[in-house]
Order: sequence, then C-alpha cells, then structure tokens
Amino acid sequence: MTATKVIIDTDAGIDDALAIFMALEAHRRGCLEVLAITTVHGNTAVHNVNNNVFRILRLANMLEVPVYSGASQSLVHPYIHGDEPFHGKDGFGEAVLSPQPPASTFLQPCHAVWALLDLVKQHSGEVVLVGLGPLTNLALALHLDPTFTSHLAAFYVMGGNTSGKGNITPSAEFNFHCDPDAAFVVLAKTSVPIRLTSWEDCLKFGSYPYSVRDELGQTKTAVADLMNKIEAQSRKRREEASKLWVTCDQLAMAWVIDDAKQKKVESECRKENDPNLMGFLGQQGETLVTATRTCHASVETTYGLTRGQMVVDDDNQLGNKPNVILMEDVNDSTYMKYLLMGFGADV
Repeated sequence: MTATKVIIDTDAGIDDALAIFMALEAHRRGCLEVLAITTVHGNTAVHNVNNNVFRILRLANMLEVPVYSGASQSLVHPYIHGDEPFHGKDGFGEAVLSPQPPASTFLQPCHAVWALLDLVKQHSGEVVLVGLGPLTNLALALHLDPTFTSHLAAFYVMGGNTSGKGNITPSAEFNFHCDPDAAFVVLAKTSVPIRLTSWEDCLKFGSYPYSVRDELGQTKTAVADLMNKIEAQSRKRREEASKLWVTCDQLAMAWVIDDAKQKKVESECRKENDPNLMGFLGQQGETLVTATRTCHASVETTYGLTRGQMVVDDDNQLGNKPNVILMEDVNDSTYMKYLLMGFGADV
C-alpha cells in the first residue's frame, strides 16, 4: 500500500507548526505523502501564514512540497483580531528568528482554492484533506464545485466545540468563530463525514502540565529549538494564568497519521513490523483514537453571544444525516509518541 496522500489547509500558527512537522516526518517515514499545503487567514494574516509555512518547510528540508496561498479574509465579515493575538501578530509568537527569503519566491502561482479542486479530482478517492484553520478555502471550493468533498478519501478538521465551551469567546472555538459562515457551509455541504477534533477534545485529551512541554522541548533538534522560540510568549502568559499546555492541531494531525499508519501496517505486514516504515510508525500498536461517536453538527452564524458555536445534535432531534465523527477516547501513550516524533525525537 502506498503512503496516504494528504493536503493540509492551515493558518500556520504555533500549534499548526508542530502539526505540520508531524506530518512532514510521517511523510519522510513513508506513512504520508504531503501532496500540498494550502494557506488561509486565521491566526495571522495570510502573508504571515505563507512566511511561516516557508520557514517550516525550509527547516524540514522539504521545500519540494508545493504551497498555495489562499483566502485572506472570511467569507462574509472580515475577522478582527484583538490587540494581542494568542499566536502573536505574525503567528509565530513574534519571536526573533533568522531572516529568510520572502515567501513569494516559493509560492505556487495558482490560488489555493483552484489547487484544492484540481488536486482532489486528479487523485479522486485518494486524498485525505486536513483543515487546521478557518474553513474559508474549503467553503469556497464547495461553492465552486459542490462535488468537491465527494472526491476525498477522508476529511479531518480541527475546530468547533461540542458543549458550548469556547476559547476565543465563552461559547465558540477560534477556527469556527473566525469564519462561522465557512464552517456552516462545510458542515452543511460535505459529502463525507468529517473526523472532527473539537476544543473539548483538546482540553480532555491534549492538555498537559508545562513540565511535559519542557521534556519535549529538550529534544536536541532544530524543530524543538524553533518551537521553543515561537511558543515562549504564549507559554509565559498561560503559565502566569496557571493554565495547561493545550495541543489542538497536533491532536488532529496525530489522528490523521495514526489512521494512515493503521491502514498501511494492516495491509502490508499483518502482524509483523513493516520494514518500510521507520520507528514506531512501522509497528503494530494501539490505535490513537479508541472510541468515536457519529452525529450531525451545524454552526451558529448569527451575531450575538453564540456566534461561531457548533451545535451538536446527538439525539438526532432534527433528523439530519450524521456529518461528523467525534473523538470519545484517546490512547495517551500513543499520542505522546506522535508529539515526540513532531519534535524530531527518534521514536
């Protein structure tokens, strides 16, 4: 079985960065094939997102991965950031980093939305799409071609909430709040169920004391060095507020990689380790997501206290077809291996 083809749509903030490093390492190990990265506004302006993705790929020595610049604002109402965005104004914690050439020198000429439409049709039935930021590009793709998601092998999203608990407002998760209309469109029009990592999942399954983050950051790699620098500002604020280190996009990406790993190992080696994969990705082991539930979800788009909140119809009171698959339980030791892999550890 060949590696799982993946397209990553990202707003390249701090958690996106580690998630992308995880995917690139899985690519290097033969588990994933990162077909492309598409960028979108969100944690920062899209030109900063492009620069951040460029830095990630340069550090990983994987500039051959094509990058397409996408939507610079939300579908209907431009999102207004506060004075102190969580990821810093540049998305990378305003850390002092080495200079690099402008992102324009490596971006593909095609807009991200057209690239998404072309790539999923070119590889129909093979592409796994991973949405790590606001869903603007994906909603635009569905507007242009309502069959867009029918060409996907699978669809993963980090965003939304399941119990009304928010992180950017009292009731909304950031990615969906940044472009509620796009999230509404994607949930309403998707042809395949979305494996969705919610904010509550991140709190329940992806939160750790900063002592755990320190252990990961002590890995002697260039990735760990970059992550330590770009996360310093947000870490200081959260520690002062006695908050935990919460992983979001990392958890969603681990789900993607683990599903790809399970398929590859099961198809190629049955009960034996796969010699074509390096490290734990080639070994039989417990799956990351050990329980899920399926239901229908939508998003509140009106202005008010609940704008951007995801509404989950667990009891199917509205009689709609299920469109999301939600985490119910996660194997923590397996997840920690994916985080270590992202930091460049030899696991």
